Amino acid sequence: MSIQLICRKAQAEDVELLYKWSNDDLVRKQSFNTERIPFESHCKWFEGKLKDQNTLIYIMEIEAEPASVVRFEIGDENTVIGISISAAFRGKGLGKNLIMEGVDEYFKKNKLPVVASIKKDNIASIKSFEKAGFSFLKEEIINNIDSVVYQKEK
Repeated sequence: MSIQLICRKAQAEDVELLYKWSNDDLVRKQSFNTERIPFESHCKWFEGKLKDQNTLIYIMEIEAEPASVVRFEIGDENTVIGISISAAFRGKGLGKNLIMEGVDEYFKKNKLPVVASIKKDNIASIKSFEKAGFSFLKEEIINNIDSVVYQKEK
């Protein structure tokens, strides 16, 4: 079975969708900052990120339904990736495809390696990144949390 996967840039109208996804219980649990995000703070952050030339935010749509957000923060030596999958699309084995699609789009215009920092106990995310071609780079402690870092180069 093939799915129709579309990758598009996030737009201002996506603010509420991303706010909802950001405050999803599982997303907060797997984030390095587990606090709920106030809507006003999210709006300000999102508006700034849309204008930031070193940030790329893609909405992944499956069969024309928003399924995931893949964000890239471009640094001096590497680019940090973050992904969140809508609750309606979790557990379907889509993580690998969503990550790969976002990374392919990123590499069309960028060449810095992409790194993912993941909580050590987030096995589903680790497996998705491995299946998407990311390699283990190192272990790290982030905000007093045992984490692993994976990397993919162009």
